[in-house]
Amino acid sequence: MKIALTGHTKSLGKALFDKLNSTNKILGFSRSNGYDIKNPNDRKKIISEIKDFDVFINLVHNYYHQTDILFELHQKWQGQNKKIINISTSAVDDDKFGLGDYSLLEYKLQKTNLENMSKWLAKKNAHSLLRKNPQIITYRISEINLVEDTKNIISIINETIPKE
Repeated sequence: MKIALTGHTKSLGKALFDKLNSTNKILGFSRSNGYDIKNPNDRKKIISEIKDFDVFINLVHNYYHQTDILFELHQKWQGQNKKIINISTSAVDDDKFGLGDYSLLEYKLQKTNLENMSKWLAKKNAHSLLRKNPQIITYRISEINLVEDTKNIISIINETIPKE
């Protein structure tokens, strides 16, 4: 399987990259290897480089640009049986999260935006005349548990994409 991942050099991204690398073709994208998702040209390069891939793990958070790459990739993958896994946070449903700190509130709103875009793109998929569309899955993290989260995300990757 061909899998692409943003944020592959630290924490959960590194754990996923290392675990998936032994049995899959995996490409990682981060600022450390010249890809910054807030740069529209870098997002285009990522999308171009993964056109033949099966799965995209949308992990790295950088303002609203995690949503940008989701939207742009979904457009490019229309009509294809692929999978996009967005990594979000349980803070989205926490009514008190971020109220005392603008940066935490902004983070919550950015992740809320990502989840809302995911829902709308899934609705678009349901109403599309195309037989195949990229499947969109949101995985929420409350506190990072590298072992458990890695296992759960790999399980999502390995679930078969339903044929339409």
